[in-house]
Amino acid sequence: MSQYPRDEFDKVPESSARQGVHRERLIPGRSNGLGLLITVGVLALLIGLAAYFVLPRLGIGAGSDDPSPAAQAGATASATATPTPDGDKAAASPSPTQTPTPTPTPTPTPTEPAVDPTQPVTVFNASGITGLGAGVSGRIAAAGWAVGPVATWTGAPQQGSGVYYSSPELAANAQEIGVQLGIPAMESPGFAGVTVVLGPEYR
Repeated sequence: MSQYPRDEFDKVPESSARQGVHRERLIPGRSNGLGLLITVGVLALLIGLAAYFVLPRLGIGAGSDDPSPAAQAGATASATATPTPDGDKAAASPSPTQTPTPTPTPTPTPTEPAVDPTQPVTVFNASGITGLGAGVSGRIAAAGWAVGPVATWTGAPQQGSGVYYSSPELAANAQEIGVQLGIPAMESPGFAGVTVVLGPEYR
């Protein structure tokens, strides 16, 4: 017997299976809703795990990420073409372009002025010997040279004989005449062209 006074809920026969009618409507409803949510969550989790782990192993759902045989062959060829060690790289790499060594340009050898016998030769007699200038002028003409004026020297007394030329291009003429007459040739801008001066020693 309960120590609480009886009320209308106590009118249910004691042999009846109904207990707490007011609880039957609330507790089972809450229990059934929560259980359904838990059940749905567990199922969704199991499906997700199966789709993530099991299906790829079975080959289901494989997309473009899985390489085709042709792509696998290309990957194998690419792996075969990987760089070799540094020594092989140096052997396979093209050698740098060789810069051609410039050929030194030879220094041109200055050419000697050509002998020009058409250039007239002037003869001055500074020896004091009459007719010496005309005789030397004849020798020069006989050698094929053009002969210019022949005169007596009126300048300062000469100590020696010489063949004088006024510019470098006449050096060959003066030297050739000097060899023929046996006297030195020298450059002197004070004379015009090629000039022979016969000193007192000349015979």
